[in-house]
Amino acid sequence: MIFSKATTLLTLLATFTAILATPLDKRYPLTCNGFSRHVPVNEAQACVNFIRNKGTTACSVPGENVEFCSSGSAKIYGSNPDRKPNPTSHCSDVARGAQAIIDSCRQGNTVSGSNAAWGNGDIIITIAR
Repeated sequence: MIFSKATTLLTLLATFTAILATPLDKRYPLTCNGFSRHVPVNEAQACVNFIRNKGTTACSVPGENVEFCSSGSAKIYGSNPDRKPNPTSHCSDVARGAQAIIDSCRQGNTVSGSNAAWGNGDIIITIAR
């Protein structure tokens, strides 16, 4: 009986994993940039907070690239690498993707990197100079 339940649980887990990772489910890996593109964390965080405060306002990339925010030497860009027509996310989701860069790529008091907007691999967020 225990073996049967364990087998059923493993089968369900494998099925669920296969559903989540279908070939159509495009992923963009969070990437940390080299030190030459790093900016002060406090300036990048000011931009994240600014974008987050826009909440469900649409943050879109109507062309190839757009600057969502600039604070000191820090800039948060959005890019549309697949050139889809006007990809859009809630600004809070753009901020969430940018916050993950700060949380994962921070080196001392500086940071730089790129990541997808939360839940939308069509918009790639970059924190850099």
